[in-house]
Amino acid sequence: MSDEPAARAGTDTAREDCARAETQVPIDADAMFEFVSDIERLLRLNPHLDIETWQRMPGGIRLVAQNETTGRRIETAVRIETTPATRSILLSYADGLKRATTLGVEGGDGQGCRLVVTERYPSIEDPQDPRVADVDRSLIPWVNAIRRHLLDRKRWGWLPGYDWWAGRFMPGMPPRQRRIVRMIIWISVLEFVVFLFVAAIFWLERQGG
Repeated sequence: MSDEPAARAGTDTAREDCARAETQVPIDADAMFEFVSDIERLLRLNPHLDIETWQRMPGGIRLVAQNETTGRRIETAVRIETTPATRSILLSYADGLKRATTLGVEGGDGQGCRLVVTERYPSIEDPQDPRVADVDRSLIPWVNAIRRHLLDRKRWGWLPGYDWWAGRFMPGMPPRQRRIVRMIIWISVLEFVVFLFVAAIFWLERQGG
């Protein structure tokens, strides 16, 4: 048996449903394509995907994860096809309802670039079909998280250790732990601001006295 992820057999591309999300980001298109080419980091930025296993294989990876939006466990081989000439990446899933994810980077006419993410599913005509519950609803939050990450990196990337913290350490945590860490950080910042405010009032009173 080959260890290489296999394309799904019998896929009827004429009968598909698609979900699409896009965002404009003020960075160079080539830099954006280089960023999205790191598929592990990109998927770990999804705020609703808890990755348990990430195993590299010839031509792709083996993924085990929990999707918070569906409550479903994902276990699949993923074939990764990168086309630098068109700045596009195709992720083809061997198992599960989702057939593929396409990542495309388009030039933005001097306004940065546009990231377009398209997810493909088999056509489901009956809204009562139980397979509807398996449709991934994390696409828009994921694209928003990618945009926030890139904007924050553009703003704070000069800080020592920021790339490691925001690009490796935080995405390496399960989504719930990330949310807890962010909450602790914001509470700590708020407490420090309140402390400075109280200290300033005390200092002004001393100066006035």
